[in-house]
Amino acid sequence: MSSELILNWGEHDSSLKKILLSATLSLRIFDEDLTKLKLEQSDTADFIRNFLNTDKRNTLQIVVRNAEPFRSDSPRLMRLLATYTQNMTVLACPPHLAALSDSLFIVDDRHALVRFHKDGARSKVILDSAEQCAPYVHRFDEILREGGEQVSASTLGL
Repeated sequence: MSSELILNWGEHDSSLKKILLSATLSLRIFDEDLTKLKLEQSDTADFIRNFLNTDKRNTLQIVVRNAEPFRSDSPRLMRLLATYTQNMTVLACPPHLAALSDSLFIVDDRHALVRFHKDGARSKVILDSAEQCAPYVHRFDEILREGGEQVSASTLGL
């Protein structure tokens, strides 16, 4: 169990990939719009698809402050949302949470990448520590309880 401060985007990206590849049960993401997480890259989207396909109990919960980039620039993730409706959810958080500026990427409630501000790479990575992840899991659950608009993969009229 360890944690480490991340100061640049290269370390951020490699830490995210490392903890993502350890996912066996759940992925919880709270972010501005997912663009800095690079989840739309083909290898990452393929891993997420395999993760969701491996076990019907595996879950992916995403809460974004701005859903427009997800809707318009994330075809791979939108296909996953359309395919895995039972274990993947995407919410646009309510307006009163729009001022939050951090980002949470939590894997199996034991690993996390916590970016302190949406515009910077400065982050904390936590590896294999449910105890250190607990406050961030709690924060994510609080954000989730606030509700928001469900993002749907279907388009009206088609």
